[in-house]
Amino acid sequence: MANITITIPDAIASRVLNGFARRYGYAPTIDGEPNPETKAQFAKRKLIELIKQAVREAEVQEASNAAATTAAQSADTDIQLS
Repeated sequence: MANITITIPDAIASRVLNGFARRYGYAPTIDGEPNPETKAQFAKRKLIELIKQAVREAEVQEASNAAATTAAQSADTDIQLS
């Protein structure tokens, strides 16, 4: 398994975490109760979701392009009109 390490200097770590959490909708409370997920846990979960989404979108686009190419070639080859 591969590991990905992101290094954020201590001097800006809280700024980065707070900005990321704000950007992606972290809420310290949910329905008036403390959020059981810390900002760091939230950030990790969101990063994983973003990476998965990026891979999914890229692979879907690649498959779509391949299917379109195959369909176009089939139409060009199979459909003979005069």
